[in-house]
Amino acid sequence: MGDVVLQTATINWLRSLLGKSLRLTFVTSQEFASLIDSHPGLDEVITFNRRSGEKWKHLIQKIDHADKLNPIDLIIDLHGTLRSFRLRMSYWTTPCLVADKRRWERFLLTKLKGVWAKRLIHTHFFGLENQVERVINDFESLFKDSRGVRATKEYRKGPHDELTTLALLPDAKIGGDYIVLAPSASFASKRWPIRSFLELAKKMIDSTAFKVVILAGPDDKFCEVFNELKSERLLNLQGKTSLSESMGILSKSKFCIGNDSGINHIAEAYGVPVLTIFGPTDPRFGFAPHGSSSKFLSKELWCKPCSTTGSKKCFRDKLYCMENISVGEVYQTFLSMGEKS
Repeated sequence: MGDVVLQTATINWLRSLLGKSLRLTFVTSQEFASLIDSHPGLDEVITFNRRSGEKWKHLIQKIDHADKLNPIDLIIDLHGTLRSFRLRMSYWTTPCLVADKRRWERFLLTKLKGVWAKRLIHTHFFGLENQVERVINDFESLFKDSRGVRATKEYRKGPHDELTTLALLPDAKIGGDYIVLAPSASFASKRWPIRSFLELAKKMIDSTAFKVVILAGPDDKFCEVFNELKSERLLNLQGKTSLSESMGILSKSKFCIGNDSGINHIAEAYGVPVLTIFGPTDPRFGFAPHGSSSKFLSKELWCKPCSTTGSKKCFRDKLYCMENISVGEVYQTFLSMGEKS
């Protein structure tokens, strides 16, 4: 989900560069379609629904139909997986560009155990700049463009200089000013302790005038702990919203605080300041927030990053990379963001 949101920066760049004459078609899984099916920079979204039993030939038929109506001049593979390789090979006569996902650099960073060694790897040294800038920086010379990132920001005119964008959605009708807390993540090791999120929510309610909204999926049962807080200013929507409904809620929020996950990327695409908490993964992987008003927290430990995705279970009995980030530190960082926004 996060990857799809981040690649809207590439959509905006291409649109700002080539204008209305460009026809853009985006191919993605059906589960992510609601993220971009109304994106202002896209002309068409083609989906592939594996979960419903849709076969590969059905996807090819959809693309063939689109190609007949509007011949495809260029394929840009933004994912770099075996599936996208297979798709490219199905149209091997069409010119193609493949985005460099910096997998080798991320692998190398996970193997350099020791804080001193990892400090040698500057954000840009191995091409580990933010993901939203990578494709633009890599491809801009091929399009004879020298203002890629800067021109895209001017084209976007986002409130916090964000490069990503999503379609506007109806008001969530929550009412008043509210903050979103997003305690979930794709892997358990990437989650800041739920009790820390609970304590943070209580602190927000006691010390600010904001409402606190909890967003999480139907499987994130651990979020039921928020029901302990008996407050009219807490709204626990775990498992109660669709993706598009969650997007609408995020788009109207004042802040979003969460883990290294897609929810934070969605919020930032709407120009919402986000605070991202990194545990076993590393901000240098390129998935840190990129907006001028956003921030992240990450502790330097000799053992992190332990894997490129955060899926690896910690070998210690305590997840120090997460538990060393205190509620007070998160709250004070949030306050500093409020002063600047």
